[in-house]
Amino acid sequence: MTDSEFGFDKEKLHDNYIGRWVLIYSSGLNTAFSGKLMAIKEGYGLLNPFQHEEIKEGKLVRKLVEDDIGSIVPLIGSAIEPTTEEYLTAYCEMLNKKESKKKESKK
Repeated sequence: MTDSEFGFDKEKLHDNYIGRWVLIYSSGLNTAFSGKLMAIKEGYGLLNPFQHEEIKEGKLVRKLVEDDIGSIVPLIGSAIEPTTEEYLTAYCEMLNKKESKKKESKK
């Protein structure tokens, strides 16, 4: 591993985010992944807990989920932005309220 012309080690660039809450914007995908980055291996990040969506009573519900496996996301070509657990929880709540209002207005 060598330093690039910009003075940082490209292989270890993402290591600074391990143990932190992050938003990951993957190149070529129309979605962002979010959660706590626990590990990095072979160009992939392990998020646990992570933001997850499920259908409950006909509504899309977003929440932070923690499980034994976690979520694997691609890091190569991705942009990473630090965030907080509080922000992700509030974001889930805001989207859930928006979804609920949308369902109610269709009645």
